[in-house]
Amino acid sequence: MSDLTLFENMPDEYKSLLSQLQPDTNATGRQSGGVNRLSIRGGVFRKVVNGQEVGELEQRAIQAVLVKTAPVSRMYYEGQYTPGQTNPPKCWSADTKTGRPSEDVLSSDRQAETCFDCKQNIKGSGMGDGRACRYSQRVALLLADADGKVKSNEVYQLSLPATSVFGDNKQKMGLQTYARHLDGMRAPLAAVLTEIRFDTDSSTPKLCFKPLRMLETDELEMSVSKQKAEETEKLIALTVKPKEDSTPVALPKMPELKAAEEPEPQEAVAEEVEEVEEPKVKVSKKKKPSAPADVDLASLLDEFDD
Repeated sequence: MSDLTLFENMPDEYKSLLSQLQPDTNATGRQSGGVNRLSIRGGVFRKVVNGQEVGELEQRAIQAVLVKTAPVSRMYYEGQYTPGQTNPPKCWSADTKTGRPSEDVLSSDRQAETCFDCKQNIKGSGMGDGRACRYSQRVALLLADADGKVKSNEVYQLSLPATSVFGDNKQKMGLQTYARHLDGMRAPLAAVLTEIRFDTDSSTPKLCFKPLRMLETDELEMSVSKQKAEETEKLIALTVKPKEDSTPVALPKMPELKAAEEPEPQEAVAEEVEEVEEPKVKVSKKKKPSAPADVDLASLLDEFDD
């Protein structure tokens, strides 16, 4: 019997806590002082506090609660990456749904009026056959201990590269595919203990997500509290300190493309040639919400264990 059991026949106290969780539309793709974060540099989970690495996690997989996610963002870095150096992006979009560079980007640094028309969004503009402007998504996590219990209320930031966000492989799911699966089961992302594992078949750090069990009451209380906390919101917010502005320059205009010539909306991590699909925005009429149905989350876990 799987530990990821039905979200039915729950105590009223547990149901009340579940009702307080906010729908995480950023993860599904549908609609500070010191910062604790996890780095996946070199294919290893590393704890970083105040910009300093304080330790490595030996295991290839961790267990955590995905408390909250930020919108998918894009960043363009000028020049080659140099290990040990931290350079701010030249141009970026904090929320790709806007389709435009963030307002904080200097006019002299903007690569185009819209992301679609940007020369950094063309295949081959980056390393290999990828694009120079890359996708990423930030997540706020509560880590479980060695016994698989969530006891610490310290929240960590994890920045996911594009290949860890998108992808339709049901056995090695990226974040958005994983979140949509849980959403289809009426299981809130922040109410499930998740395994986050490195994909050993990938040439660059790539993470996959798998459900383990529903949270216990005390763990869920912590998740609800941290999801509402201002510190969590700040942790996932994309903030880039701009340099002093320089003389504005005219933005380059890309030639108008016919429908058949439009570049496919795909993205690759700089070091990878593998392409992953960009999320597509669908416009649909709003439907009247129906009552939540009984949920069989065990069947979801069985899908991974086959």
